[in-house]
Amino acid sequence: MTEDFYDLLEIPSDASQDEIKDAYRQQVRVYHPDHNDDDRARSQFTAVKKAYDILGDPVERKAYDRMGHKDYVAKRTSGLPSPDVWKSTTKKADDTQSTADDSDEADSGTTFTYSDSEASSSSTTTGTTTSSGASGTGAATGAGSTRTTDHTTDSSRSTSSQTGTATETSDGTSGRTDNPLSRWWRRQNFSLPLIWLSVCLYVAGLAHFALANETGLEALLTELQAVGGDPEGILSALSSSRYGIDSSVEFLAAVEFVTPPLEALQWYGALAGVVGVTLAGLLGARLVRDRETWGAVSIDETIVVALAVAVTTTLVGGPLLAGAVLMPLLFGVIVRHTRRGPGWTPSYLYVLPVLAPAVGFALAAAGHATLATDFLTFVFFPIVGALGLPLRATIRKRFGR
Repeated sequence: MTEDFYDLLEIPSDASQDEIKDAYRQQVRVYHPDHNDDDRARSQFTAVKKAYDILGDPVERKAYDRMGHKDYVAKRTSGLPSPDVWKSTTKKADDTQSTADDSDEADSGTTFTYSDSEASSSSTTTGTTTSSGASGTGAATGAGSTRTTDHTTDSSRSTSSQTGTATETSDGTSGRTDNPLSRWWRRQNFSLPLIWLSVCLYVAGLAHFALANETGLEALLTELQAVGGDPEGILSALSSSRYGIDSSVEFLAAVEFVTPPLEALQWYGALAGVVGVTLAGLLGARLVRDRETWGAVSIDETIVVALAVAVTTTLVGGPLLAGAVLMPLLFGVIVRHTRRGPGWTPSYLYVLPVLAPAVGFALAAAGHATLATDFLTFVFFPIVGALGLPLRATIRKRFGR
């Protein structure tokens, strides 16, 4: 059973307009009566079209999000097909006949209901017929409610028709695969958890660095305590010596979580190949699913890429390198993803602080890194700056401001 229009289109509540359009196209290929012989296809397509008409309109979508599914449907639509039409059923002969009768009633604009239970498979018509040229696609409700007939239904169907084939569920009936796990996954918003995980991974990398340079950090702390609160003395202490603390490049070169099974160049090439194969697999999946490779990066694709990058970079340089690479990648994708949807449009300036470690690595590779620059590029900017986006998003989520 579907819960709301987002669930009907199998998209998260923060989906962008492009993602809504792509999801609608995919559902049309499945539920359009021209491609689907299931008795319920007509009402399923009606519901999908209504969901797209509302979510595809930014103004209506904001009203829908504000009012909630139940109130919006009650106040702004003339009803929708019962959620039971999405359930997979094994039709008996009399049930099939009853459904055919319901389909005839739908064509004539009569109120009808759908149910997959034996007791209620025969729909009872108890309402009256109304017409509305502005209501969008015709919608059906349960007994006692009315169904509107759109004067432009035929043209909408002809323009919405897409080339494709109907899919089948595990029980052989055409429609969507619907199980608790897939439904739960579709409804989750992984953007904020991904950001927090990348930040936590980077902090773990800093802790790893601190443990590996414990003696040098103790010497630096002793020197800073002797200087006291004098800013010039602190700056001099951080710039004059490294106190035995490795530079970031030296630290990464010494990290070895696993013994490379190949020569260094071949090992790095193999790890890069893992990321390359992952990207190629995602592009291939897009080509098969959508017949195109261009489009907005989805959160699912982001998770797969992030996993491949996290594993390979951790094998190369530990969690410090993994976090330094993942943070700008995830921050950039998620800011872009959020800006494409309605509501909040976060600035790309949130990405700049998490790019600071890349500057630190470049300074170390050029031999210009000091403890002062290391502190700014690896600790202050990435940690303080990285907290800005997740904290801002959390405040908006909790308090709506």
